[in-house]
Amino acid sequence: MLHADASRPLDDSSTGGLTLTEIAGRAGVSRPMAEDAVNELTERELVAEIVPDPDAPRPVGRPAKRYRFRSERGYVLGVDIGIHKILALCADLSGTIRGSHRIEVSADLDKADRITAARTALKRAARTSGIRLADVLAAGAGTTGPVDPHTGTVLRSPALAGWESVNLKEALSGLGSGPVLAGNDANLGALAEHWRGTATDAQDVVYILAGHQISVGLLIDGQVRQGRHGAAGEIGILRAARWYEVRDALAANKPIDTPELINDLATGIAAAALVVDPDKVVIGGGLSQAGDTLLEPLRRRLHELCLFPIPVEASHFGDQNVAMGAIRLALDELERQLFLGTT
Repeated sequence: MLHADASRPLDDSSTGGLTLTEIAGRAGVSRPMAEDAVNELTERELVAEIVPDPDAPRPVGRPAKRYRFRSERGYVLGVDIGIHKILALCADLSGTIRGSHRIEVSADLDKADRITAARTALKRAARTSGIRLADVLAAGAGTTGPVDPHTGTVLRSPALAGWESVNLKEALSGLGSGPVLAGNDANLGALAEHWRGTATDAQDVVYILAGHQISVGLLIDGQVRQGRHGAAGEIGILRAARWYEVRDALAANKPIDTPELINDLATGIAAAALVVDPDKVVIGGGLSQAGDTLLEPLRRRLHELCLFPIPVEASHFGDQNVAMGAIRLALDELERQLFLGTT
């Protein structure tokens, strides 16, 4: 299951570091367990004790030791394997993006060439970050269609011919020293929004990834819900959801702010919103750039269709949303392995 917890035990964003008590609280473990983990991570040079400034005022009593996560000790890669683009990002262990590479591709590119392009983009993202592939500790990948959350295999792919049954974990292996994780692109988009996007303050979110295809990522109680086959939220395949007309308009670069298309888009979103009763709806993908021209009439129509008003916001990630979610997916795996000692 994809994690989307806003507080990260290995997050290096806290000024002045964290005490053992604070680390235990963020990780949800006992203080002795946190201490054992910190000692192990210190031996692996992933955590360092912060040396107090000798010129700073000294507090009364013995100050608690504070630790910082050495985010520069490793890197992760994330890639969005889309229909018309492949976008790879490289980040340090705090999630700070260090480099990227984008490759334009065609929808009819065969699977072998698409995989080669993805591997090339990942290598070049690492190169632009000035790092060695040996320093990459994990990689994440997002793509269209349901993806088995355990094996990383694409189960169905209506949008990409020949993409079904591709095992992304195997296809992208060997690019670093760690594991490869894979997920559905809309699910990773929802993960990114909750991590550092427009849904950091929300626990229940309907995320709409709208571009050449339209799909849904569902966040419930702060976690992405994938379903049994990784296909939760795939309501766009239903003709009754009325998204085919919107998809065709987007593919043809036609205006989508007509009352008919607004209604078509809102119908599918309302179906998901009525199931989840979300705190927020987030519009991602190319449609996120439409601004209030789209959002205002969409809000009004959703208000008519749903029981309660729902905040609707656009993603600020642009076309990096899925790749950012892939970065978070890779970091989640490292946190499980490095901090909790699981594999």
